[in-house]
Amino acid sequence: MKLLVITSFIIVLVLAANQVGANTSHKALNPSKLALLPQECGVSKLGPGTASTNSLAFEYPWMALVRFNKTRRPATCLGTLINRRYVLSVAGCMKKTKGDPDYIRLGEQSESSERDCNRFTEAKTGYAYKECTGPVVDVGIESYVIHPEFDEPMYTNDLALLRMAREVDYNDYIRPICLPTTPELRASIPRYLVMTAWELEADAPNHYVGDLQKYFVENIDMDSCQRTYERVGFTPDFNEQRFCAQQLGPNYVCSRVPGSPIGTEMDIGGTKRFVEFAMAKFAPLNCTLRQSVPMISMRITEYMEWITEHLEA
Repeated sequence: MKLLVITSFIIVLVLAANQVGANTSHKALNPSKLALLPQECGVSKLGPGTASTNSLAFEYPWMALVRFNKTRRPATCLGTLINRRYVLSVAGCMKKTKGDPDYIRLGEQSESSERDCNRFTEAKTGYAYKECTGPVVDVGIESYVIHPEFDEPMYTNDLALLRMAREVDYNDYIRPICLPTTPELRASIPRYLVMTAWELEADAPNHYVGDLQKYFVENIDMDSCQRTYERVGFTPDFNEQRFCAQQLGPNYVCSRVPGSPIGTEMDIGGTKRFVEFAMAKFAPLNCTLRQSVPMISMRITEYMEWITEHLEA
C-alpha cells in the first residue's frame, strides 16, 4: 500500500497538475538580465526524479554548498547554481556565521565519499557496473549581495546572490537549475514538490554531511498554514512572499535547511525541467512537529525581479 501511495504521488508530482497560489501581478522582467539565465537548465542526466528518498549521483547537479574556512567549526550554507557565475543562497546563514564565505562547492552528492557513484545491474544479463561523477569543483567567491530588506530578527527577505570568481563549466554532474522566469511559471506554484538537502552534523550545527536527501512536500495555502502555527504557539509573519511547504514523508528532515531548493519538473518547450519555485527558510526544530507543521519558505516567484537585476555578465 505504501509503495502504491508513493508511486501515485510521484506521478502527480511529475505532471505538476495542481497549482496553488495564483499571482498575476508580477512586473515584467528585464530581457537583457533574463538573457543571463540559461535556457538549458533543470535537466538531469538521469531524467525526472525517482520515488527514492536518497538522491542518486547526477540527479540534482545544481546543488551548491557555500563554505566558510575562518569559522571555529565547519560552516556551510546551502544554495543552487543558477548560471555559470552565480549561486542563489540565503543571507541568514552568512549572517549567523559572522564572516564572509570563502568558496562554493559544486558537484557534491555524498559528502562522505571522494567520488559519487551509481551502481546498476542490467536486467537481461545480470551484469553489474557503476557510473561515477568527476571530482567536486571548488570555486572562490568574487562578491555577494544580500537583499536590502533582509530582516535578521524575523529572517524575512532572506536571500543572497553570490558571484563566483570565474565561470564554471557544465557537465553531467554540474548544471544550473531553472528559475520561474516566464509569466506562466511566476503566476502560480505547483501543489506537489520536492526539497533537496543534506542533514546537519550533530556536533557542528552549521555543517552539512552525508548523502543528499529528497523530501516530498505539499504547497499549503497561507491561511491554513498560519492557523497551524498558531495552534502550536508560533506567530511568524505571513505575507505573499511566504510559501508553506508541508512535509509528506516518508522521509522527514529535522535539521535547519535554509537555502534548500523546493521545486518540481515542469514541461517547458516539450522538455521536463526542474524549476526552483521556493527556498526553505524556517521550521520548528522539534522533529515531531515537523511532520504536521509546514516549513515556512520564500516564494522565488516573488523575488525574480531582485534576482535578475543583480545578475552581471
